[in-house]
Formats: sequence, structure tokens, C-alpha cells
Amino acid sequence: MKTMNTMKTLSYFLLSIIFILSGCKKDDPTPLPAETGKYESGYFIINEGNFGTGNGSISFIDENGNVENNSFELNNSFLLGDVVQSMNIINDNAYIVVNNSANIKVASANNMQYTTTIDAVSPRYIAQVSSDKAYITDWGINGVHILDLQTNSIISTISCGIGPEGIAVNNGYAYVCNVGAWGLDNTVSVINIATDMVETTLSVGDKPGSAVVDINGAVWILSSGYTEYDPNDWSIISQTAGSLVKIVDNNIVSTFTFEVGNSPSDLVINDLGTDLYFTNGAVYTMNISDNQLPTNPLINRSFYGLGFNNGYIYGADAVDFTQQGWSYRFTNNGNIIDSVQVGIIPNGYCFN
Repeated sequence: MKTMNTMKTLSYFLLSIIFILSGCKKDDPTPLPAETGKYESGYFIINEGNFGTGNGSISFIDENGNVENNSFELNNSFLLGDVVQSMNIINDNAYIVVNNSANIKVASANNMQYTTTIDAVSPRYIAQVSSDKAYITDWGINGVHILDLQTNSIISTISCGIGPEGIAVNNGYAYVCNVGAWGLDNTVSVINIATDMVETTLSVGDKPGSAVVDINGAVWILSSGYTEYDPNDWSIISQTAGSLVKIVDNNIVSTFTFEVGNSPSDLVINDLGTDLYFTNGAVYTMNISDNQLPTNPLINRSFYGLGFNNGYIYGADAVDFTQQGWSYRFTNNGNIIDSVQVGIIPNGYCFN
């Protein structure tokens, strides 16, 4: 049986083929009227949708736990597109990254009213890096787009490693995880935000994918490790270990190595910036002062995506990667509170 991390990698490979073969897209129709302030209190769930079908979506959970699926579609006259990868709220705008449709849809965060589309190649994640600009990681260019937040236009690009993925921003620098995409990389590009140039490149574990910043300003990078499969029967040929590294002043100061065969992913941090959470066949937590990796799971099940907000842990379950998935909410000590059925292949969260 293939691991969940492997399913992600295989899906990305197939998505790239579909994108190359498809080339054209329809213009977005005129948006419908939307209810002002509808989405101010609650959080969003990102649903990839089935690749190649264009049924990616956003779900919204209000403060009372009520779920609304297809929130973008309900407020506009068209679907988001093919493979909704991530979402971030910047300056009251929702930037929704639609990977296989090769664009970022921009909408008002409080009513999901569509405003514009930003074209890219194979975009992954977006992060605000200053008052007037954001960075967008893009596998298609092996680099980062610089987005002018005043005009919502891409003004330049920065070359990084292979398959730039998650971004963490701290103290004038952006830390870009080069996950390797359809190949292999083990680096983090450290970009000086003032100059928009890569100032240094750090070698970490194979396939770094997610990054967070702790209360002390240290940057943590989680790498899943690399697994090579036989293309004929998908048996494992070789594997490398996953790792968690701590970066201070653009230098690696600590490295925690997982057992070979583990595939840790989806690193998040609590509201205080003191406790890390990640998946590795289950959900684990680790205090930033700990000197070894945790051995006992906090939540004894795995998820396709994690989130943390207002003292709660959130886990996205993609079920069979075909039907609608579920989102679960837990206390910070791992006790389940509730669950809601969301869209197809939920992979992450966006909190107001």
C-alpha cells in the first residue's frame, strides 16, 4: 500500500501532465452578488477536488460549527478550478491558489466575491512578505513570483531550488522549502525580502515541504525524506530519512532525524509559538525546547492536512481521495470535539 505522502507525489506528477496537455482555459464569467461580512467569523477548509475535473472548492465553518461547502461557487457564477492547493488571507483579500488551473483567484475575504485572477504556471503557496508584496511558490518555474499587492500583478520572479513549496517569513527573510516536486531536492532558499534575492541556501533533509516560525524567531523546517519506487510494481527501491531542523540567524542549529521509512509532513505550530505539530502515521507534538523527537502520538490517526488555531488542532481527512472528505477538531491535548463533512480531498486550512 502506498503511503499518503506518496499519493500526494503521484498526484502532483499526474497533475503536471494534465496541465501540459490542456493549455487553454475559459474566461471567468461575471460574479454574482455576495452577502457582505458572511465569512468574518469562522475558518476555511481547502478542498483540492479530483484532479483533472475542475471541482476544487472552499468550505467555510462558522463560529457555531455550521458548514457551508462550495463557498466560492455559491457567491460567484463559476467554479474555482482544478486542484485548489492553498489559500491565504492578505489585506482582507482571499488569495486562493489553484494549482492545475495555473492561477490564483482573488476574492474579498468577508464575502468571497471574486475580483481578479493572477496567472502563474504551477503555483503552490502564497505568503505576504511586506506591506506591499507577497511571494508565490511555483513548481513550473522552480522559483518564487513577486506579487505587487496594490495591483495584484506579478512584477518579477526569483529562482530557487527544485519544486519550491512552503514558505515561512521572519525578520526580513523568506524561507522557501524546495521539496523537489517530481525530482529530488533537500534545500531551503533564504531570500532577503528587501532585495528579493537569495542570500543563502541551506541543506536540510530530503524533500522539505513545510516551515513555521516559533516564539523566539527560530525557523523550523520539516522534511519527509525520499522514497524511490519501482515503476513496474511500486515496490520500494530505496529510502532516506525525514528530518526536522531548527534555523537561527540563517544557520542550522539543531537537526532531528526520523527513522528511515517514516514520512513526516504538515508541520504547524500553536498560537503561542511554543509547540510543534506534524503527521507521521499519526499526529505528534513537540515542544520547541525538547531535545528529541516525540515517540508517542497525540492523536492516533493520520490526516492529509493539519491546522492549529485558537487552541484547537484541526485534521483534514481525504478518506479515499474520491468522495467528500471530513474535517476534525481536537483540543490541544488530543481530545476530539467535533467533525464536519466538507469538499473532495480536503488538504488544509485558512484561518481569519
